[in-house]
Amino acid sequence: MRFEYDGKEHTLTAFNGRTGGLTILFTDATSGVTTYAANREVSIPDIAEDGTVVLDFTRALNLPCAFTEFATCPLPPAGNDLPFAVEAGEKIPY
Repeated sequence: MRFEYDGKEHTLTAFNGRTGGLTILFTDATSGVTTYAANREVSIPDIAEDGTVVLDFTRALNLPCAFTEFATCPLPPAGNDLPFAVEAGEKIPY
């Protein structure tokens, strides 16, 4: 998916979501600082008929591996590392 932030176009790879819609795994400039280092995910529940979506980073969540060393989590695909800070969403849980 493509979106614009601060006058620049960015591209993220999205996957089919668990309950429909899309899921994006990503890292950003806050990863390992104020948010979990490995990744966060944001779900996009609705896709418009024309293919547009609302990318709402306030819905960014930690995956189970952020809470326990006994969980495994997928890593974001290459290219899903945003060069800016996404201050919205869940932070480091500890």
